[in-house]
Amino acid sequence: MSGLDDQVQAFVDYTLDFYPEHAVAASVKQQRQWYDDLCAEFRTSRPAYLLVNDELVAVEDGHQVPVRTYAIGPQPSQQQVLYCHGGGFVLGGLDSHDDVCAEIAHRCQVDVVSVDYRLAPEYHYPQDLNDGLAVLDKLLARGHQVVLAGDSAGGAISACMANKRLPVCGQGIVGQVLIYPSLTKDWTTASMTKHANAPMLTVADMEYYMYMRTNGAPVPLTDPGFVAMACTDFSALPPTYLFPAEVDPLCDDCAIYAQALSMAGTPVTNHLALGQGLVHGYLRARNTSDQAKTNFAAICASISQLLA
Repeated sequence: MSGLDDQVQAFVDYTLDFYPEHAVAASVKQQRQWYDDLCAEFRTSRPAYLLVNDELVAVEDGHQVPVRTYAIGPQPSQQQVLYCHGGGFVLGGLDSHDDVCAEIAHRCQVDVVSVDYRLAPEYHYPQDLNDGLAVLDKLLARGHQVVLAGDSAGGAISACMANKRLPVCGQGIVGQVLIYPSLTKDWTTASMTKHANAPMLTVADMEYYMYMRTNGAPVPLTDPGFVAMACTDFSALPPTYLFPAEVDPLCDDCAIYAQALSMAGTPVTNHLALGQGLVHGYLRARNTSDQAKTNFAAICASISQLLA
């Protein structure tokens, strides 16, 4: 695809080799296997000193959500990053983003908590959101200051968790770092049209995942737990850093969300310039693409700034 440098194009080509042309026609089990294999191919080892622990956190409906903590020392840090992984609300888990979370913990010198929220089609909204909220509430109850972070679907969940916990935004929740997130559910933006068939995420892919997440029900566009832009008070949100990818149908979501926050007086930075020539899913390219590496460094710097 034109507009991508050689390193990003090589990343795209290598990624697409893991999937047949019509991957969404395969079973969910097969799609997850392809995705897990892809993530494993790009995975790097964790820094040896990190203390990694898996546990279960209870949700109100009786579910036990798996959580993985990457601790920088034997005592929990006062400040923590709560990370929600991407994967279209259908794919991914603790292992798919293990190295991303470990590297954030190392670079930012902060404990990172990764949430294995329930996935569609076995489960449906709001179970995914409720899993994240259960973990967030546990961290807040312990007195931690929390940065909400996530990529793609995880970025959407993170932003909606902030919506559902507006009274503690700016206090317990000290910031958001959202990486190529879905924030508007608006299919008419310029980027949705221009990049409808982008190499790593298409509009058709998003429609497919959305249908699975809602179990075919109408999309609840006015629900602030489902759509970040349905927030009832943008002025109450915490300082926010946005990291869109240019070659992505979701690119304009960040600009629309940033404008809403800015007009409400909430500090927000939309790093569109850093995303020029990058594609959805570029986190996996941070060790093979100079541009993605620079972007990831800025993501970590943003987290550190929020925790300073």
